[in-house]
Amino acid sequence: MKVSKWEKMVALSDEGSCELDVWPHLSALTSDAISRTAFGSNYREGMRIFQLQKEQAELAVQALNSVYIPGSR
Repeated sequence: MKVSKWEKMVALSDEGSCELDVWPHLSALTSDAISRTAFGSNYREGMRIFQLQKEQAELAVQALNSVYIPGSR
């Protein structure tokens, strides 16, 4: 999202100022930059890669929590 869109949102408010939630936009920007740099892909492909990495990390934690090492418990 461009800053000009944020400026328009502020201009439309009654007080001339307002709170904007910029987190989703910053997240999208950084995801796009990382995916283009690391994988040479666009935002959508990068988001899919990040989602798969998140799922993989969750599965790895589950697997590590289910390992039984004799004498450890």
